[in-house]
Amino acid sequence: MAITSYEKDGKTYYRVYIQERSSKDCTVRVQRSKAGIESLAQARREEKKLTKRVFELVASIEAKGITWKELAHRWEMSARNGLAGKKYTRPVIIHHVNTLYIHTDTWLDKRIKDLGRADGRYVINNLISENYSLSRIKAIKGSINKIWTWGVEEGLITDVVKSPVHGLVIESEKNKYKPILTLEEVRKLLYEAEIRKHPWRHIWAVALLTGMRSGELYALTWEDVDFDNNIIRITKSYSSRIKGVKSTKNSEWRNAHISEDLKEVLLKIRKLDPNSENVLPRAAGWRCGNAGKVIRDFLHRIGIEKHITFHTLRACFATHVLASGAEPTQVMKMGGWSDFKTFQIYVRMAGVDVKGVTDDFRVTPKKGIKN
Repeated sequence: MAITSYEKDGKTYYRVYIQERSSKDCTVRVQRSKAGIESLAQARREEKKLTKRVFELVASIEAKGITWKELAHRWEMSARNGLAGKKYTRPVIIHHVNTLYIHTDTWLDKRIKDLGRADGRYVINNLISENYSLSRIKAIKGSINKIWTWGVEEGLITDVVKSPVHGLVIESEKNKYKPILTLEEVRKLLYEAEIRKHPWRHIWAVALLTGMRSGELYALTWEDVDFDNNIIRITKSYSSRIKGVKSTKNSEWRNAHISEDLKEVLLKIRKLDPNSENVLPRAAGWRCGNAGKVIRDFLHRIGIEKHITFHTLRACFATHVLASGAEPTQVMKMGGWSDFKTFQIYVRMAGVDVKGVTDDFRVTPKKGIKN
């Protein structure tokens, strides 16, 4: 795709050239061009028209139908040229396409007409087994349905109107028990990671000692750390969607207390790389979403068979700090939870809501009682 300019009779004109090749048949290639366009704005409008026309022609040539990968590619090209029904920013387009490539990888080489409900259930069950949140699973479903609906509207999908995940019900996780690491398992994780010099050891330690989210940890800089007052000021978070730093999840800043254990970890980190602006090392796989896989692999290696995610470390923080006797409202503030209903699951997991309830309830026979 290209817009070029040229001079004729002392005046500037523009030429638009569009080419699209079939990804399943290299002999199928469609080209269209138009010259003599008098303005750049007009050339850009013509580029959009030609792009859409070329895609339609390639689709009509491919008589057997396209694959899921090809549909995703065409949606991406159309979205970049403003032809996907609404305007999408570049980060949003990348986010949707990456979502498809990561979470529907088993679909990529399948023909659209061969995808069915079984394929949809496979994807959803996989996400559930990976402990993705309900909101994240719904977002992934949304991306799939969005591209599928566009394919139907564009005439690229004719056999099946509804996507393989359309209407699949996801069990609510609101009251579902989520497995966490016990206190002994937390200690074993940090001990083994330290003696083996695991590259994620300090990331895991700070996560467990602060309850910070992954993006907040990634964005943490030394200017946020106040050793004099034993406070970390949490004001920002890294977003993989925009590939940059944004505000925290609820757009509010907060403070985290620096305990003696946390101070010891932070001083170790600073000594290792005194010139770094970032508090935590840029561990391999962190930015591309492999944090969960890394910790699961390490836990398996040290004999802890629990299927957890990186976000589970935040749950461990809340549960064990509450169990140690901390005030729930203070734990909420430090961890950045704004909804007490959501936070209640950690109160229940810590047993704080029933602690001491039956201490004075005694009905069993005591020693010395005669029959």
